[in-house]
Amino acid sequence: MRVPITTRGTLFVVLAVFFLLVGWRIQALPDYTLARVVQDFLNALTLGSLYALIALGYTMVYGIIRLINFAHGEIFMLGAYFAFFAMVLTPLPLALALLTTLLLGGTALLVTRSLFNLESPKKTAGLAFPLLVGIFVLLGFRQLGWIEALFLSMIATAVSGVLLELVAYRPLRGAPRESMLITAIAASFFLQNMGQLVFGPYVKGFNPETVLNRPLSFRIGPEEVYFTGVLLVVPLITGLLLLLLNFFVTRTRLGKAMRATAQDAEVAQMMGVNVHQVIALTFFIGSTLAAAAGVMYAIRFGQIHPLMGLLPGIKAFAAAVIGGIGSLPGAVLGGLLLGFIEIYVVSLFPTLSAYKDVFAFVLLILILLFRPSGLIGEDLTEKV
Repeated sequence: MRVPITTRGTLFVVLAVFFLLVGWRIQALPDYTLARVVQDFLNALTLGSLYALIALGYTMVYGIIRLINFAHGEIFMLGAYFAFFAMVLTPLPLALALLTTLLLGGTALLVTRSLFNLESPKKTAGLAFPLLVGIFVLLGFRQLGWIEALFLSMIATAVSGVLLELVAYRPLRGAPRESMLITAIAASFFLQNMGQLVFGPYVKGFNPETVLNRPLSFRIGPEEVYFTGVLLVVPLITGLLLLLLNFFVTRTRLGKAMRATAQDAEVAQMMGVNVHQVIALTFFIGSTLAAAAGVMYAIRFGQIHPLMGLLPGIKAFAAAVIGGIGSLPGAVLGGLLLGFIEIYVVSLFPTLSAYKDVFAFVLLILILLFRPSGLIGEDLTEKV
Protein backbone atom coordinates (compact mmCIF):
# COMPACT_ATOMS: atom_id res chain seq x y z
CA MET A 1 0.00 0.00 0.00
CA ARG A 2 1.39 3.37 -1.01
CA VAL A 3 2.10 5.75 1.86
CA PRO A 4 0.55 9.22 1.36
CA ILE A 5 2.83 12.17 0.71
CA THR A 6 1.85 13.82 3.99
CA THR A 7 2.79 10.69 5.89
CA ARG A 8 6.17 10.44 4.21
CA GLY A 9 6.76 14.11 4.96
CA THR A 10 5.87 13.64 8.62
CA LEU A 11 8.18 10.65 8.93
CA PHE A 12 11.00 12.52 7.25
CA VAL A 13 10.64 15.54 9.55
CA VAL A 14 10.48 13.41 12.72
CA LEU A 15 13.50 11.29 11.78
CA ALA A 16 15.48 14.28 10.53
CA VAL A 17 14.95 16.22 13.76
CA PHE A 18 15.85 13.16 15.83
CA PHE A 19 19.07 12.40 13.95
CA LEU A 20 20.12 16.06 13.86
CA LEU A 21 19.66 16.27 17.63
CA VAL A 22 21.62 13.06 18.16
CA GLY A 23 24.41 14.22 15.86
CA TRP A 24 24.67 17.61 17.54
CA ARG A 25 24.80 16.05 20.99
CA ILE A 26 27.42 13.49 19.97
CA GLN A 27 29.66 16.31 18.82
CA ALA A 28 29.19 18.03 22.18
CA LEU A 29 30.17 14.90 24.16
CA PRO A 30 33.83 14.00 23.61
CA ASP A 31 33.47 10.74 25.52
CA TYR A 32 30.53 9.55 23.39
CA THR A 33 32.39 7.07 21.24
CA LEU A 34 31.32 4.74 18.45
CA ALA A 35 31.18 1.89 20.98
CA ARG A 36 28.60 3.80 23.01
CA VAL A 37 26.60 4.49 19.86
CA VAL A 38 26.44 0.77 19.11
CA GLN A 39 25.65 -0.05 22.74
CA ASP A 40 22.77 2.42 22.76
CA PHE A 41 21.55 1.14 19.40
CA LEU A 42 21.28 -2.44 20.71
CA ASN A 43 19.48 -1.29 23.86
CA ALA A 44 17.11 0.93 21.88
CA LEU A 45 16.31 -1.78 19.33
CA THR A 46 15.53 -4.26 22.11
CA LEU A 47 13.34 -1.86 24.09
CA GLY A 48 11.57 -0.65 20.96
CA SER A 49 10.88 -4.23 19.87
CA LEU A 50 9.27 -4.96 23.24
CA TYR A 51 7.09 -1.86 23.00
CA ALA A 52 6.14 -2.86 19.45
CA LEU A 53 4.99 -6.33 20.53
CA ILE A 54 2.78 -4.89 23.26
CA ALA A 55 1.48 -2.10 21.00
CA LEU A 56 0.36 -4.64 18.41
CA GLY A 57 -2.13 -6.07 20.90
CA TYR A 58 -3.61 -2.62 21.53
CA THR A 59 -3.88 -1.73 17.87
CA MET A 60 -5.36 -5.10 16.82
CA VAL A 61 -8.17 -4.91 19.37
CA TYR A 62 -8.84 -1.27 18.55
CA GLY A 63 -8.89 -2.01 14.84
CA ILE A 64 -11.58 -4.66 15.29
CA ILE A 65 -13.93 -3.31 18.01
CA ARG A 66 -12.67 0.26 18.57
CA LEU A 67 -11.74 -0.52 22.17
CA ILE A 68 -8.60 0.49 24.05
CA ASN A 69 -7.94 -2.66 26.07
CA PHE A 70 -6.31 -1.13 29.13
CA ALA A 71 -6.01 -4.61 30.66
CA HIS A 72 -3.48 -5.53 27.98
CA GLY A 73 -0.59 -4.52 30.26
CA GLU A 74 -1.80 -7.02 32.84
CA ILE A 75 -1.94 -9.75 30.18
CA PHE A 76 1.71 -8.87 29.55
CA MET A 77 2.34 -9.33 33.31
CA LEU A 78 0.62 -12.73 33.34
CA GLY A 79 2.85 -13.91 30.51
CA ALA A 80 5.95 -13.11 32.55
CA TYR A 81 4.61 -14.90 35.63
CA PHE A 82 3.56 -17.99 33.68
CA ALA A 83 7.07 -18.32 32.27
CA PHE A 84 8.63 -17.67 35.68
CA PHE A 85 6.68 -20.46 37.37
CA ALA A 86 7.22 -22.80 34.42
CA MET A 87 10.99 -22.42 34.76
CA VAL A 88 11.16 -22.42 38.57
CA LEU A 89 8.68 -25.15 39.52
CA THR A 90 9.37 -27.77 36.88
CA PRO A 91 9.62 -30.70 36.86
CA LEU A 92 6.32 -31.09 38.70
CA PRO A 93 5.25 -34.26 40.49
CA LEU A 94 3.56 -36.47 37.93
CA ALA A 95 0.12 -36.22 39.55
CA LEU A 96 0.32 -32.42 39.65
CA ALA A 97 1.72 -32.35 36.11
CA LEU A 98 -1.23 -34.43 34.91
CA LEU A 99 -3.74 -32.18 36.69
CA THR A 100 -2.11 -29.04 35.27
CA THR A 101 -2.04 -30.60 31.80
CA LEU A 102 -5.73 -31.40 31.92
CA LEU A 103 -6.59 -27.91 33.19
CA LEU A 104 -4.35 -25.90 30.86
CA GLY A 105 -4.45 -28.22 27.86
CA GLY A 106 -8.17 -28.84 28.13
CA THR A 107 -8.97 -25.13 28.30
CA ALA A 108 -6.60 -24.36 25.46
CA LEU A 109 -8.16 -27.14 23.40
CA LEU A 110 -11.68 -25.81 23.95
CA VAL A 111 -10.61 -22.28 23.06
CA THR A 112 -8.69 -23.41 19.95
CA ARG A 113 -11.58 -25.60 18.79
CA SER A 114 -13.95 -22.65 19.11
CA LEU A 115 -11.63 -20.20 17.37
CA PHE A 116 -10.72 -22.37 14.39
CA ASN A 117 -14.03 -24.25 13.90
CA LEU A 118 -12.62 -27.70 14.61
CA GLU A 119 -16.00 -29.44 14.57
CA SER A 120 -14.71 -32.75 13.27
CA PRO A 121 -13.88 -35.25 16.08
CA LYS A 122 -10.93 -36.46 13.99
CA LYS A 123 -9.44 -32.96 13.79
CA THR A 124 -10.07 -32.37 17.48
CA ALA A 125 -8.37 -35.63 18.41
CA GLY A 126 -5.48 -34.85 16.09
CA LEU A 127 -4.91 -31.59 17.97
CA ALA A 128 -5.67 -32.87 21.47
CA PHE A 129 -3.20 -35.77 21.54
CA PRO A 130 0.03 -33.89 20.70
CA LEU A 131 -1.04 -30.86 22.75
CA LEU A 132 -1.84 -32.76 25.95
CA VAL A 133 1.08 -35.17 25.65
CA GLY A 134 3.49 -32.34 24.89
CA ILE A 135 2.38 -30.25 27.88
CA PHE A 136 2.54 -33.28 30.20
CA VAL A 137 6.04 -34.21 29.07
CA LEU A 138 7.26 -30.63 29.44
CA LEU A 139 5.82 -30.21 32.93
CA GLY A 140 6.56 -33.62 34.39
CA PHE A 141 9.95 -34.82 33.21
CA ARG A 142 12.44 -31.96 33.02
CA GLN A 143 13.18 -28.44 34.09
CA LEU A 144 12.05 -26.10 31.36
CA GLY A 145 14.35 -23.80 29.47
CA TRP A 146 13.32 -20.39 28.26
CA ILE A 147 12.03 -21.62 24.88
CA GLU A 148 9.68 -24.20 26.41
CA ALA A 149 8.61 -21.72 29.11
CA LEU A 150 7.91 -19.12 26.41
CA PHE A 151 5.79 -21.63 24.50
CA LEU A 152 3.72 -22.59 27.57
CA SER A 153 3.40 -18.96 28.61
CA MET A 154 2.05 -17.99 25.19
CA ILE A 155 -0.56 -20.76 25.39
CA ALA A 156 -1.67 -19.89 28.93
CA THR A 157 -1.70 -16.14 28.27
CA ALA A 158 -3.62 -16.52 25.02
CA VAL A 159 -6.28 -18.53 26.87
CA SER A 160 -6.39 -15.84 29.56
CA GLY A 161 -6.89 -13.14 26.93
CA VAL A 162 -9.78 -15.03 25.32
CA LEU A 163 -11.40 -15.62 28.72
CA LEU A 164 -11.06 -11.90 29.48
CA GLU A 165 -12.87 -11.07 26.25
CA LEU A 166 -15.55 -13.67 26.95
CA VAL A 167 -16.25 -12.58 30.54
CA ALA A 168 -15.63 -8.82 30.51
CA TYR A 169 -16.20 -7.54 26.97
CA ARG A 170 -18.56 -9.84 25.08
CA PRO A 171 -21.59 -9.18 27.34
CA LEU A 172 -21.18 -5.46 26.52
CA ARG A 173 -20.84 -5.90 22.77
CA GLY A 174 -23.91 -3.80 21.97
CA ALA A 175 -23.42 -1.33 24.81
CA PRO A 176 -22.11 2.24 24.36
CA ARG A 177 -18.39 2.46 23.80
CA GLU A 178 -17.90 4.29 27.11
CA SER A 179 -19.20 1.23 28.98
CA MET A 180 -16.58 -1.02 27.40
CA LEU A 181 -13.85 1.53 28.10
CA ILE A 182 -14.81 1.68 31.79
CA THR A 183 -14.90 -2.12 31.87
CA ALA A 184 -11.39 -2.26 30.39
CA ILE A 185 -10.09 0.05 33.12
CA ALA A 186 -11.88 -2.03 35.77
CA ALA A 187 -10.42 -5.24 34.34
CA SER A 188 -6.95 -3.71 34.51
CA PHE A 189 -7.32 -2.82 38.20
CA PHE A 190 -8.87 -6.22 38.95
CA LEU A 191 -5.96 -8.12 37.39
CA GLN A 192 -3.41 -5.89 39.14
CA ASN A 193 -4.93 -6.54 42.54
CA MET A 194 -5.55 -10.21 41.82
CA GLY A 195 -1.90 -10.51 40.82
CA GLN A 196 -0.81 -8.99 44.14
CA LEU A 197 -3.11 -11.34 46.00
CA VAL A 198 -2.06 -14.51 44.18
CA PHE A 199 1.60 -13.83 43.38
CA GLY A 200 2.41 -11.56 46.31
CA PRO A 201 3.10 -7.81 46.21
CA TYR A 202 6.89 -8.15 46.22
CA VAL A 203 9.40 -8.03 43.41
CA LYS A 204 10.77 -11.44 42.41
CA GLY A 205 14.14 -11.90 40.76
CA PHE A 206 14.04 -13.54 37.35
CA ASN A 207 17.57 -14.51 36.34
CA PRO A 208 17.41 -18.00 34.84
CA GLU A 209 20.63 -19.65 33.76
CA THR A 210 20.11 -19.44 30.02
CA VAL A 211 22.06 -18.41 26.98
CA LEU A 212 20.04 -15.20 27.02
CA ASN A 213 21.82 -14.01 30.15
CA ARG A 214 25.29 -14.98 29.04
CA PRO A 215 27.54 -11.89 28.84
CA LEU A 216 28.92 -11.23 25.39
CA SER A 217 31.18 -8.55 24.00
CA PHE A 218 33.00 -7.39 20.92
CA ARG A 219 35.61 -4.73 20.34
CA ILE A 220 35.19 -1.49 18.42
CA GLY A 221 38.54 0.24 18.31
CA PRO A 222 40.00 0.45 21.81
CA GLU A 223 36.65 -0.11 23.58
CA GLU A 224 34.45 -3.09 24.29
CA VAL A 225 30.70 -3.28 23.69
CA TYR A 226 29.06 -5.44 26.36
CA PHE A 227 25.64 -7.05 25.95
CA THR A 228 23.71 -10.25 26.62
CA GLY A 229 22.03 -12.68 24.30
CA VAL A 230 18.59 -11.29 25.03
CA LEU A 231 19.50 -8.06 23.21
CA LEU A 232 19.93 -10.10 20.03
CA VAL A 233 17.06 -12.54 20.56
CA VAL A 234 14.32 -9.98 21.28
CA PRO A 235 14.49 -8.22 17.86
CA LEU A 236 14.71 -11.61 16.12
CA ILE A 237 11.64 -12.97 17.95
CA THR A 238 9.79 -9.71 17.30
CA GLY A 239 10.62 -9.84 13.60
CA LEU A 240 9.59 -13.49 13.31
CA LEU A 241 6.26 -12.91 15.09
CA LEU A 242 5.57 -9.87 12.92
CA LEU A 243 6.19 -11.87 9.74
CA LEU A 244 3.88 -14.65 10.96
CA LEU A 245 1.23 -12.10 11.93
CA ASN A 246 1.46 -10.34 8.57
CA PHE A 247 1.16 -13.66 6.74
CA PHE A 248 -1.85 -14.65 8.84
CA VAL A 249 -3.69 -11.34 8.37
CA THR A 250 -3.05 -11.03 4.63
CA ARG A 251 -2.97 -14.63 3.40
CA THR A 252 -5.41 -16.72 5.43
CA ARG A 253 -9.19 -16.95 5.47
CA LEU A 254 -9.43 -15.97 9.12
CA GLY A 255 -7.08 -13.05 8.47
CA LYS A 256 -9.36 -11.82 5.70
CA ALA A 257 -12.31 -12.18 8.07
CA MET A 258 -10.43 -10.01 10.60
CA ARG A 259 -9.83 -7.31 7.99
CA ALA A 260 -13.47 -7.43 6.90
CA THR A 261 -14.64 -7.10 10.50
CA ALA A 262 -12.30 -4.19 11.08
CA GLN A 263 -13.71 -2.43 8.02
CA ASP A 264 -17.41 -2.98 8.82
CA ALA A 265 -18.48 -5.54 11.42
CA GLU A 266 -22.19 -5.43 10.54
CA VAL A 267 -21.64 -6.00 6.83
CA ALA A 268 -19.10 -8.74 7.56
CA GLN A 269 -21.62 -10.51 9.78
CA MET A 270 -24.27 -10.30 7.05
CA MET A 271 -21.78 -11.87 4.66
CA GLY A 272 -21.36 -14.87 6.95
CA VAL A 273 -18.36 -13.85 9.08
CA ASN A 274 -18.59 -15.01 12.70
CA VAL A 275 -17.78 -11.67 14.34
CA HIS A 276 -17.60 -13.11 17.87
CA GLN A 277 -15.06 -15.66 16.68
CA VAL A 278 -12.98 -12.99 14.94
CA ILE A 279 -12.92 -10.78 18.04
CA ALA A 280 -11.92 -13.70 20.27
CA LEU A 281 -9.20 -14.62 17.78
CA THR A 282 -7.92 -11.04 17.91
CA PHE A 283 -7.59 -11.26 21.69
CA PHE A 284 -5.93 -14.66 21.30
CA ILE A 285 -3.24 -13.31 18.96
CA GLY A 286 -2.73 -10.05 20.87
CA SER A 287 -2.32 -11.93 24.15
CA THR A 288 0.19 -14.29 22.54
CA LEU A 289 2.32 -11.32 21.46
CA ALA A 290 1.98 -9.77 24.93
CA ALA A 291 3.18 -13.02 26.51
CA ALA A 292 6.28 -13.07 24.31
CA ALA A 293 6.98 -9.45 25.25
CA GLY A 294 6.41 -10.18 28.95
CA VAL A 295 8.84 -13.10 29.01
CA MET A 296 11.53 -11.20 27.13
CA TYR A 297 11.01 -8.09 29.25
CA ALA A 298 11.34 -10.10 32.48
CA ILE A 299 14.53 -11.80 31.32
CA ARG A 300 15.94 -8.51 30.04
CA PHE A 301 15.42 -6.61 33.29
CA GLY A 302 15.74 -9.58 35.67
CA GLN A 303 12.63 -9.10 37.78
CA ILE A 304 8.84 -9.46 37.83
CA HIS A 305 6.09 -8.01 40.00
CA PRO A 306 2.28 -7.72 39.74
CA LEU A 307 2.40 -4.08 38.58
CA MET A 308 5.11 -4.61 35.97
CA GLY A 309 2.63 -4.28 33.11
CA LEU A 310 1.32 -0.85 34.10
CA LEU A 311 4.01 1.48 32.77
CA PRO A 312 5.10 -0.60 29.72
CA GLY A 313 1.43 -1.03 28.86
CA ILE A 314 0.75 2.71 28.95
CA LYS A 315 3.91 3.42 26.95
CA ALA A 316 2.93 0.80 24.38
CA PHE A 317 -0.51 2.39 24.11
CA ALA A 318 1.23 5.72 23.49
CA ALA A 319 3.39 4.01 20.85
CA ALA A 320 0.28 2.63 19.12
CA VAL A 321 -1.28 6.11 19.02
CA ILE A 322 1.97 7.71 17.85
CA GLY A 323 2.32 5.24 14.97
CA GLY A 324 -1.40 5.26 14.16
CA ILE A 325 -3.88 3.35 16.30
CA GLY A 326 -5.41 0.53 14.26
CA SER A 327 -2.36 0.25 11.98
CA LEU A 328 -0.06 -2.73 12.48
CA PRO A 329 2.96 -1.06 10.80
CA GLY A 330 2.16 2.05 12.83
CA ALA A 331 2.33 0.10 16.09
CA VAL A 332 5.75 -1.26 15.16
CA LEU A 333 7.02 2.14 14.06
CA GLY A 334 5.70 3.81 17.22
CA GLY A 335 7.26 1.19 19.47
CA LEU A 336 10.67 1.41 17.81
CA LEU A 337 10.59 5.21 17.77
CA LEU A 338 9.71 5.31 21.45
CA GLY A 339 12.49 2.86 22.33
CA PHE A 340 15.12 4.85 20.43
CA ILE A 341 14.03 8.18 21.87
CA GLU A 342 13.98 6.84 25.43
CA ILE A 343 17.45 5.27 25.23
CA TYR A 344 19.25 7.96 23.25
CA VAL A 345 17.83 10.95 25.13
CA VAL A 346 18.86 9.43 28.46
CA SER A 347 22.30 8.53 27.10
CA LEU A 348 22.93 11.90 25.47
CA PHE A 349 21.32 13.99 28.21
CA PRO A 350 22.15 12.17 31.49
CA THR A 351 20.55 14.92 33.59
CA LEU A 352 17.17 13.93 32.10
CA SER A 353 17.41 10.27 33.14
CA ALA A 354 14.95 10.82 36.01
CA TYR A 355 12.36 11.95 33.46
CA LYS A 356 12.77 9.15 30.93
CA ASP A 357 9.18 7.96 31.39
CA VAL A 358 7.89 11.41 30.39
CA PHE A 359 9.23 11.32 26.83
CA ALA A 360 6.53 8.93 25.61
CA PHE A 361 3.75 11.18 26.78
CA VAL A 362 5.35 14.39 25.51
CA LEU A 363 5.63 12.81 22.08
CA LEU A 364 2.06 11.53 22.38
CA ILE A 365 0.76 15.04 23.11
CA LEU A 366 2.67 16.47 20.16
CA ILE A 367 1.31 13.80 17.82
CA LEU A 368 -2.26 14.37 19.02
CA LEU A 369 -1.85 18.11 18.50
CA PHE A 370 -0.32 18.09 15.03
CA ARG A 371 -1.24 14.70 13.52
CA PRO A 372 -4.06 13.00 15.49
CA SER A 373 -4.20 10.02 13.11
CA GLY A 374 -0.60 9.07 13.97
CA LEU A 375 2.50 8.94 11.81
CA ILE A 376 1.16 6.38 9.34
CA GLY A 377 -2.41 5.99 10.55
CA GLU A 378 -5.46 6.44 8.39
CA ASP A 379 -7.31 9.75 8.54
CA LEU A 380 -10.80 8.80 9.70
CA THR A 381 -12.29 12.29 9.59
CA GLU A 382 -15.88 12.13 8.36
CA LYS A 383 -16.92 14.68 5.78
CA VAL A 384 -20.54 15.86 5.89
